[in-house]
Amino acid sequence: MSIDGRKTAIFNAYEVPENFQARINDLIAKMEELGKGCKDSADFEAKFASSPLNAEYTQLFTGLAMGGAKCKYGPAPGEIEEVDQAEVAKDLAKDYAEMEVEGAVQHVRGRAYRAAESKIRDVPVIGDAIDAKRKFDFFKTITGGNNEE
Repeated sequence: MSIDGRKTAIFNAYEVPENFQARINDLIAKMEELGKGCKDSADFEAKFASSPLNAEYTQLFTGLAMGGAKCKYGPAPGEIEEVDQAEVAKDLAKDYAEMEVEGAVQHVRGRAYRAAESKIRDVPVIGDAIDAKRKFDFFKTITGGNNEE
């Protein structure tokens, strides 16, 4: 990420309060000074990663978040509304119960289908027809006969 990218990240993420503006400008000036001695952006990134400016940049973001700067993409710490834990637990239990019931229903459907198919296959002509259809479908699959063009 370039210097401009880092500036954009700060100002796109937060509505920066006045009391942070000088700190941001100072950090940007330091990054630009570091950039003057670099041959390209890759060189800048390598030097920035190992410089104290990297920690300062990270601390700036933390300071904005903890200092009450309004986050443009969601609530900042302390802005998150309180939730009723009992209501959340009830919703989770309900969702889990619905998921378990759906799984049980699918299991019973599968067993019923297999049991019915087993009984139908016992009928001589129907069982032979089912076997012939499966063999035909398998043959079509391995020979590429399912590709309709």
